[in-house]
Amino acid sequence: MRKEHIDYFFELFEKCSIPKLFSEVHTVENEKPLINHDYDDKLVKKPDSVYSVFFIPDYLQPSLKSDAFIVKKVDQFFKGYAIFLDGFSSADAYIKHRFRSNAKAIRRRIKRLESCFQITYKTYYGSIEKEEYEFFMNSLEKMLIRRFEQRNDISQSLLRWDHYKKMYFSLINEKKASMFVALEGDQPIIVSLNHHFQNRLFSAISSYDIDYSKFSLGSVEIFKKLDWLIENDHKSYEMGMGDLSYKREWCNHIYNFEHQVIYPKKSFAGFIKGNIEYLKVKLKEFVFKIAYVRYKKYKAKRKINPVVLTEEYQVTALEEAIYDKDLKMIDYNTKEYSPLRRIVFDFLYTSIDNVNNVKVLEVSEKEKSYLIVGSTKMQKVKLKK
Repeated sequence: MRKEHIDYFFELFEKCSIPKLFSEVHTVENEKPLINHDYDDKLVKKPDSVYSVFFIPDYLQPSLKSDAFIVKKVDQFFKGYAIFLDGFSSADAYIKHRFRSNAKAIRRRIKRLESCFQITYKTYYGSIEKEEYEFFMNSLEKMLIRRFEQRNDISQSLLRWDHYKKMYFSLINEKKASMFVALEGDQPIIVSLNHHFQNRLFSAISSYDIDYSKFSLGSVEIFKKLDWLIENDHKSYEMGMGDLSYKREWCNHIYNFEHQVIYPKKSFAGFIKGNIEYLKVKLKEFVFKIAYVRYKKYKAKRKINPVVLTEEYQVTALEEAIYDKDLKMIDYNTKEYSPLRRIVFDFLYTSIDNVNNVKVLEVSEKEKSYLIVGSTKMQKVKLKK
């Protein structure tokens, strides 16, 4: 009697397929079941395996077209997070419902970004050129590296980056995945890779340019993707497992995962193996619930403070934009002056100015002091040596 492990969530959202054992998937109330066109009835007519199927979302329940099996279920520790889009005509309608008065703050951040910079948004779904794909994937890799260095953490995505880079190009062109990009001019500031299953999007890998962090690019990404999903008749925005504050804030469906142990009813060997597997799963979940809390406390104590990518600096606001016209203008986008880039963008956010109206002047190279000059406001910056 063989034993087979199936990561159900992975099969649905990353392979875009329903495991062959199941005839259909039952979704939310009032929706028709999803028929499995790859269903293999031989697996149920002549059962010869024990199946351990894990990470089953409560709203995508698999169905066995047979009473030849016994199914034992175990609730899993981690919860999942999703946004159900039924009944919403736009992203704006959703945030009004979800955030109520705080919806204005989200709209304000997006408006602020678009007033300070020349921003465009693109979603590649069904077609992307190889050259564009390579450019955006390289940009995403650099963003992930910087972001996780800042957090002093390890990105699981970067550990398998070569695999992902090979995989997503064909998936996007086959409409099994998509790439969302926000650009400032011709430079990407947000890149997000997503899987698609039966008009449901799973946000898989995302990152942004941390120099724009004042503009809450995470919220911008979610808002713009929601608009695209609603316009393109998608049913949900799936964020998967992991208890993070932004998921709790945005999602209107927090759900449980389930582990199912399935074994043949008339097989003694299946009964033994199935029940051993069931007890293992129960014990594993019990231990995990206890150990995870202790692990989180341990990790919090051990965690080193995040690395600051920019140098420390002092900022002084100047009431009048009066300065020596002979001061040297510098390009803060170059490597030499890169510590100033984030400071300039923070200035843009607070002064509500456009990037084209702002210049940076060098007051003293030795003292590392500079003036950031906008249309009506100015500030002095001194980088610490």
